[in-house]
Amino acid sequence: MNRSSSVIYHLGDDREMLRASARARESFRHFFHCLSADFNRIVPACELACVKTPFCDDFSDPDYDLEHMWVDQVEFDGVNLSGVLINSPNKLRSVNAGDDVEFPLRRLDDWLCVIDDVVYGGFTIQVIRSRMDAEERERHDEAWELNFPEPETVHVPPTCETFEEMIASALADQIATAPSTVDEVFDGGRTLLHMASLFGREKSVGVLLQNQADVDAICDRGWTAYDYAQSLGWTEVMKMLGRAGK
Repeated sequence: MNRSSSVIYHLGDDREMLRASARARESFRHFFHCLSADFNRIVPACELACVKTPFCDDFSDPDYDLEHMWVDQVEFDGVNLSGVLINSPNKLRSVNAGDDVEFPLRRLDDWLCVIDDVVYGGFTIQVIRSRMDAEERERHDEAWELNFPEPETVHVPPTCETFEEMIASALADQIATAPSTVDEVFDGGRTLLHMASLFGREKSVGVLLQNQADVDAICDRGWTAYDYAQSLGWTEVMKMLGRAGK
């Protein structure tokens, strides 16, 4: 990926780009579900996983300049995304490539991941590619070093049911060996139920509930597992937690 060519400018009234970013936010949970699976893999499945957001030296300035840039090493805590800035800004002085950055989900512009050479996401990229002629598009794709689908197509990563079952099975085995695992507290006061709910892992949530995980446990932020599931709209997980809490 040619990182120096990936800083994007667009006017805030570009309706097609705004719609593309809205679609990216609506589908972000599928990207994060896929990304979170790599937390349990020795060899990551995602060959590339990054998100795009606007940066500015001063958001309070009504005449601010925005540069839309990509971030990798992505993490999400239910409210904010964090990671490492890939691009070198063209004009901005407040951020540099390699900086640790954080921004709210509502400011997400786009997401992109590559699995088995298939490009998923890239909603705004496809808008940009649709406005290029064939030669421009070829140069663009060579700079990214990716095989993008046709501009009118955006792929969303599928859920890997087999891998989800493997994670849930491994979790059940771990709990059988060490029952206290269910109540273990991790960074931010989050339990395994909090994290499985944020990741949208229905089968793992089921295993935890079967082993009397506390649905009312509150993390340092004051959130329950239900709140984490709700942050990304995992409706089935929300139903499971809602029923368990009654």
